[in-house]
Amino acid sequence: MLVEIDFYSLNNFSIPETGKVQAEVELNATHAIFKGHFPDNPVVPGVCLIQISKEVLEKLLDATTQLVQSSQVKFLAVVDPTVVSVLQVVLETKEQDGLISANAAISAGEKVFFKFKGVFKRDNG
Repeated sequence: MLVEIDFYSLNNFSIPETGKVQAEVELNATHAIFKGHFPDNPVVPGVCLIQISKEVLEKLLDATTQLVQSSQVKFLAVVDPTVVSVLQVVLETKEQDGLISANAAISAGEKVFFKFKGVFKRDNG
């Protein structure tokens, strides 16, 4: 988990309505990952944005999950942690027949960096 290796911290987590989560994450701009991605021009890897969304979902469910399908993954802008260190995560979910459909957006202010639609299942093993 990225939160456990100090890539980000979860500063705020709220559930304004059933199936919806709003979270605030603060990126650690000094994390070692940015030394390689990219030197002197840090960029949050796209896979990390997907993982942050997954970890917010897991906090909501209080369970680990597996990504089963991603039907939409849009990287709309680069996240430079030295410019934008606090991100808003909005996640809407619906659970049916053992599968969790999730729509996520990661933004800061009016700027949307990432949108995701996918299906997860609870990890029972």
